[in-house]
Amino acid sequence: YSSHLLEHLEDPQKALKEWWRVLKVKGLLILYLPHEDLYPKVGQPGANPDHKFDLNEQKVIDWMLTVGKWDLERCEQRSENEEYSFLMIFRKRDVGHLYSYREPKSDAKTACVVRYGAFGDLIQTTSVIAALKKQGYHVTLFASPPGSDVVLHDPHIDKLVLFDKDQVPNPDLGSFWDWQKKNYDKWVNLSESVEGSLLAMKGRTVFEWHPVARHAMLNHNYIEMAHKIAGVPYDLNIKFYATDEEKAGAKKQRAHMGCEQLIMWSLAGSSVHKTWAGLDNIMASILVSFPKAAILLVGGPECMMLEAGWENESRVYRTCGKWTIRQTFAMLEQTDLLLGPETGVLNAAACMDMEKIIFLSHSTHENLTRDWK
Repeated sequence: YSSHLLEHLEDPQKALKEWWRVLKVKGLLILYLPHEDLYPKVGQPGANPDHKFDLNEQKVIDWMLTVGKWDLERCEQRSENEEYSFLMIFRKRDVGHLYSYREPKSDAKTACVVRYGAFGDLIQTTSVIAALKKQGYHVTLFASPPGSDVVLHDPHIDKLVLFDKDQVPNPDLGSFWDWQKKNYDKWVNLSESVEGSLLAMKGRTVFEWHPVARHAMLNHNYIEMAHKIAGVPYDLNIKFYATDEEKAGAKKQRAHMGCEQLIMWSLAGSSVHKTWAGLDNIMASILVSFPKAAILLVGGPECMMLEAGWENESRVYRTCGKWTIRQTFAMLEQTDLLLGPETGVLNAAACMDMEKIIFLSHSTHENLTRDWK
């Protein structure tokens, strides 16, 4: 990605050749440059004295034709507000030159869903995405890692666009979203659809309300509300899509355990209150009461401290910090009983048939578990 640089170089073509050399096939070269029709030309009053070239789309294309094989996917003038530039996106190819930005747009309806957040936030969003797909939309999802890991193979997502934390600074999100929504027939922004809207957050006025008033305002189902925001019929359809390899790995792991009953315990979530203080006493009681059961402890690296003391128990499997979130989710189909607080793991099992025990903390039954199987 290069922004307002080529016009400062003595030999832009040399730079383009070097950038292209290190780019792999299917990689992108993104150029953002001042347009000569929108900015004073070299030598004119108001021009940048360091500019060596006046640039337009055709000049860049002429240079790029000598650089390699590509598809020009986007070519846009950017002249709104204080912009005086143009954007070009080239995708590296093995052969030929394409200009796909000139191709007519598909007649398919397009929808974009915005949901940055943790594993639970993203897995909840699968229900809305499936409903949009059922209505015939080509669905793009704006998400952020690592939460996006749990939707990587969802067949209802046609395009996944990832954003790092604060890649777009919070004060600029509004204008960024205003620009993006022009590109879609339907725009579904689920940011703060739960947090800040149906969860009372300290520092906001609703947090100080009398509990009766707060309950009246906030005691609504999270997923049903997300469907309403999206304007699609509500039918709870949360689903994790494991690959064939992930399913086979989970099945092999269950066979290796050799237990008649597998209990998965999700130890903690992304918030400090999402854990359960009675863990060790309950585990000991389970192991005594159910001699043919095994307990699988799952969670991130921070949960490793909660596994301490069970190193020598053969029926307790400690995977915190070792398994990926996708390995954990894939193992759900091999689980007979699922235990844990309000975590992404519990949310992923919302529509699965296994028994569940969930320790509600900041959510009510109406908020979260009302429609779970």
